[in-house]
Amino acid sequence: MELGSRTPKGRALHREESERKSVMRIVASLARQRAARRPERPSKSAKSNAGEKPAIGTIRPATVLVVDDDPSVLRSLKRLVSASGFHVKTFGTPSELLASELPGSNACMVVDIDLPEMTGIEMCEVLKGSGRGLPTILITGRTDTRIRSLAAQSDAVAVLFKPFDEEPLLEAIARALALSSVNRSDI
Repeated sequence: MELGSRTPKGRALHREESERKSVMRIVASLARQRAARRPERPSKSAKSNAGEKPAIGTIRPATVLVVDDDPSVLRSLKRLVSASGFHVKTFGTPSELLASELPGSNACMVVDIDLPEMTGIEMCEVLKGSGRGLPTILITGRTDTRIRSLAAQSDAVAVLFKPFDEEPLLEAIARALALSSVNRSDI
């Protein structure tokens, strides 16, 4: 049975979908603006020692891990965060992230709260329990009591409710990266 937009559940689903599309338009627009302001990169032929390990003293960009089950959110956030100079790895499920090798430092996570398999908060607890925890920014498109309660009980650096602007996200990433040198078992 298909829910019409006349039922409360149908209106809620329509509102959530509308909010998600709005967030994607905003994030994509911000990513395009940031990319347009970014200086042009040298061509591959201009790069020296391509493929070799960086020299001692070379600073590698910080890594931001993004976990969200919505492919359009992953693409948009990857574009925005990459355009800000960070190395980005994206994951569609908690199990993908849990099975991967995580950076030891100079990294943080942007995690959707409402994920398949487990909540983003539960995933962070699993990482913390295994000594692989990283500072985390939680994101969500839901504002119901359950989600607000979960977010309030978490150790997140920030909780951002969709749609959110570029600046609060980048500020939260900066705060999280400042914490990433802390002993990971404390995170």
